[in-house]
Amino acid sequence: MAIQGVDGRVGESARNLAFINYALLFSAIFFAGVPALVAAIIAYSQRDEAPPLISSHYSFQIRIFWVAFAIALTAGLCFLGAVISIAGELFQVTRLEGWRAPDQVQVKLSDVTVDRTLIVLFAGTGLFSAIGGLWLVFAPALGVIKLASAQGMGHSARS
Repeated sequence: MAIQGVDGRVGESARNLAFINYALLFSAIFFAGVPALVAAIIAYSQRDEAPPLISSHYSFQIRIFWVAFAIALTAGLCFLGAVISIAGELFQVTRLEGWRAPDQVQVKLSDVTVDRTLIVLFAGTGLFSAIGGLWLVFAPALGVIKLASAQGMGHSARS
């Protein structure tokens, strides 16, 4: 929010809040994404009231959040696919005849076959996790550098 300060500088609080948002986006790596959600909420709420230069940074922060969310969702789906594949082979519930009680389920790790699908799913999980981590390091760093040098982000910067 652009607030007229005592010394007459308009937008200083919005600029400081944009810096805090970049810090929240960076810290999301260490706190399971919760700070990124807070940063996105702040950016959505402040984007329309901020000066054009700062508004472009809020829009960039929202973009950072949604790209990171999509990458994390993809990594999570890969991991879920791998877990379901392993669980299906371990428990073999569909192959038991007359199964009536959970104590009849036999879990044997030797029943798990490491096939191409499982390797691809785990590799996808690792790859998308690494890409998401790099995105949450370098994108906020770029934003901080541009904000510190009073430059806007992307096409929405009207400074």
